[in-house]
Amino acid sequence: MKELLKKLVNKYLFPAGLAVIFLSVIPYLILGEQSVVPYHDQLDGELIAYLYQAKYLFSGQSVIPEFLCGASKTALLPPAPLAVLLFRVLPPFAALLAMQVIGQVTAYVGMFLLTGFITEKKLIAFVTAMLYAFLPFLPVYGLSQYGMPLLLLCICCLYRGEKVRRSLCYVAFYASMSSLALCGFAWIILWAAALFALAVRKKLGFHKELAAGFLILVSVYVLENLALLGQMLGMGDSTVSHKSEYVLSGGEFLSVFWNYLKYNGEHSGDNHLWIACLAAALLLFVFLFKKRWEEKAVKQGKYLLGTFGFICLLCFVAAAWESASGVSLRKHMGSLGSFQMDRVLWLAPMLWVLVLAFCLDILWSVREKAVWFVYGGSFVLLSCAAVVTLKDSLVKPCIQKLLNPDYGAISYADYLAIGVMEQVEEFIAESEGLQKEEYRVGSLGIDPAAALYHGFYCIDGYSNNYDLEYKHAFRKVIAPELEKSDYLKAYFDDWGNRCYLFSSECPGYYTVEKGGFAYYDLQLDAEALKELGCRYILSAAYVVNAGDSGLFLLNETPFETEDSYYRIFVYRVTD
Repeated sequence: MKELLKKLVNKYLFPAGLAVIFLSVIPYLILGEQSVVPYHDQLDGELIAYLYQAKYLFSGQSVIPEFLCGASKTALLPPAPLAVLLFRVLPPFAALLAMQVIGQVTAYVGMFLLTGFITEKKLIAFVTAMLYAFLPFLPVYGLSQYGMPLLLLCICCLYRGEKVRRSLCYVAFYASMSSLALCGFAWIILWAAALFALAVRKKLGFHKELAAGFLILVSVYVLENLALLGQMLGMGDSTVSHKSEYVLSGGEFLSVFWNYLKYNGEHSGDNHLWIACLAAALLLFVFLFKKRWEEKAVKQGKYLLGTFGFICLLCFVAAAWESASGVSLRKHMGSLGSFQMDRVLWLAPMLWVLVLAFCLDILWSVREKAVWFVYGGSFVLLSCAAVVTLKDSLVKPCIQKLLNPDYGAISYADYLAIGVMEQVEEFIAESEGLQKEEYRVGSLGIDPAAALYHGFYCIDGYSNNYDLEYKHAFRKVIAPELEKSDYLKAYFDDWGNRCYLFSSECPGYYTVEKGGFAYYDLQLDAEALKELGCRYILSAAYVVNAGDSGLFLLNETPFETEDSYYRIFVYRVTD
């Protein structure tokens, strides 16, 4: 019976995991553009970068005319450059879903192979792979996080001189489907440190394949980011980035360190505290009573301790960079000082799952001596993994919406005003006789991504690298509103990635759901709007004092659909 069970596990466990991943796509296929997807740092910015890089992929031009009155292409750089091809051939929602499926499959395969290589246990590989594949990574970041386990496995293979061609191909693929600024820099630093250590020990000559992989990784990243690197070096587009006005602030080192250790960095949350508690308990028992444990358990305990120590090192580096002392140093580093070193913690989710794999392997090695303890502990662990996976997975809100059509989370179509912006475009064409390329718009109470998604030429948008002069010109438009809110003033002046028509009255600052809200004291500089060539303001709420900002309402009845998140009023900027 045991042999039959083992045979079934070895034969069907891996494809079963793939089947679960593909089944998880069904809710998206049923809901379509009504699917609930994370919009922060995804629909509001990165999705737009893919759309316009795809649109102008073979144009030869260096600007995107629809974005910020004609911003440089470097203002909208997608995190996974190769994925631009998906947006070239597929509708945007389908391309985004394809990125999610590619990412989850790569994550599953990579973690399954990596933890299988480490523990030689397919059941452990399956559990950890499923957990990692359903962590809530944003699809727009491509393989930046999803692809890390397979990259680490390829590095191990190159070090051992095994499966060299396949490993080198994946290294190139990973670099083309990930971001240098978000995670690639960390891999380059760590890989270079490993090569340096081998060189010091005079063993680099025995690991030429490892050096070749490093050169491929660096080369692909450089080729993808030539325009951006040239801009940083003062070549090509030599405009000054708005990043030069970033105002940095730091926290107390120990507090920042502890926060990173508990929660990782932004977009790398994984609810790993239960894994940390388990690891601490097992380490205590392994090293206090190591004579009673299997030799392999002690060995895995050392690997576990080393992995946990490396996580602490990453947290230390990130905390030092973000601490008050680190910030005071960064202020003298020019544009480099604005770099977010805490992104090294994008490696942390993978490392925490490896910690779990080591824990499970330790329990497995002593199952004969403490069978009920092992089975009971494994049941608790698998339950925790299942709860964490279900609680934060990307598909959970889609399942909730299928079960409850009135589920209140904002959908893909809601956020991007699909079905509403088309009405606005048609109205302006019929009543004003203008096509989109003949005028510019600004969005009030609506994320500008909605207008950009529908091809409007916009004065506003979200970018982490646009012209400083444009920031100053745009600031004139919203200056009266910034003076009424210290929060908004600091938010725009000290950071400024969101070049939005802010209002001190707007409860959410970015979006206003249709309802009873109205602007009673909106103050925008009409002359500054006209200097930017803005002809229309698309507002999610009625502006009671529109005349004070030089705005004239064109449609008394707002544009909306029965289920739309927004209703849109169109105002003309008066001459």
